[in-house]
Amino acid sequence: MSKKFRLVADFGGTHARIALAKSGKLYFIEKKRYKKSDNATKILSDYLLNKNVQLNSIRISAAGPLDNLKIQLTNSQLVISYKELSKLFGITNINLFNDAEAACLAIPYLKDKSLIALSKKTNQFKTYGFITLGTGLGVSAIKCLNNKNIVISGEGGYSHLPSIKNDELFSKATQLISKSFPRISCERIISGPGLELLFSALVKIHGLKNLTPKSEEIIITALSDFKSIEYKACTMVLNLLGSFAATVTLIYGARGGMFLSGGLLQRMLPIITNSNLTQHFYIEGRMKKYINEIPLYIINDDLVSLKGCVQSL
Repeated sequence: MSKKFRLVADFGGTHARIALAKSGKLYFIEKKRYKKSDNATKILSDYLLNKNVQLNSIRISAAGPLDNLKIQLTNSQLVISYKELSKLFGITNINLFNDAEAACLAIPYLKDKSLIALSKKTNQFKTYGFITLGTGLGVSAIKCLNNKNIVISGEGGYSHLPSIKNDELFSKATQLISKSFPRISCERIISGPGLELLFSALVKIHGLKNLTPKSEEIIITALSDFKSIEYKACTMVLNLLGSFAATVTLIYGARGGMFLSGGLLQRMLPIITNSNLTQHFYIEGRMKKYINEIPLYIINDDLVSLKGCVQSL
């Protein structure tokens, strides 16, 4: 085996996934939970210890916007810098991506085993939408045109939060949240921290003891008790996700399919069938026929951004 590899890494809000790639395949995959104070170059250097390999390129995705050849993670102090990576590893063939952009690069190559179809619709269109929810809310799209994959990135997670029709409890919760956040963005609620914020509002509305569980704990309780406030909070987030996904689909013209992803969503899989996520996606009104022909998927693969780094040029 040749010693020349591409170093690929995906830095999420809490974990880094790192691997070496060669000929489109991943090797030595590792997942590391990091602290907010950790240094990205040290994390990568530690990974390469005792691996006798030579790097020919580096591709890294991270949960934050790319600005001036570096990414400051949205919900962390971690910074990924082209200059620091180039100086440390002595190469210039380095590309940095927003994590949603990297995941989009993988979509045309995903196998059926990585996907859960929420509808049986199929078509031949080649523009795909992508949303990932975890510590934040990432949005992108990819258009396959003339044998090239063109990613269209954005910061759609900061668009205004949709409403849930005929849900008085949700209306009360958002009124309470708006006292602290006058403008409620999608990411404020449709994310791990957002689930915690929404649950806290519901607890106050019900006059219960102030609880502050983490999103993982909320989901665990929801999975064991479908009548709990935790379950109600999860279904609200999923319903909002459905409406938001419909909006993103229309904005990007993503007629080839909408792909939903993220660790938070994967943990809520058993709840999705009892939520109205798909009903909120397949909207009524003037664009009903347009959107009713679009497939809706969940990506059940936490290496999707890493795989996108492999496929990038």
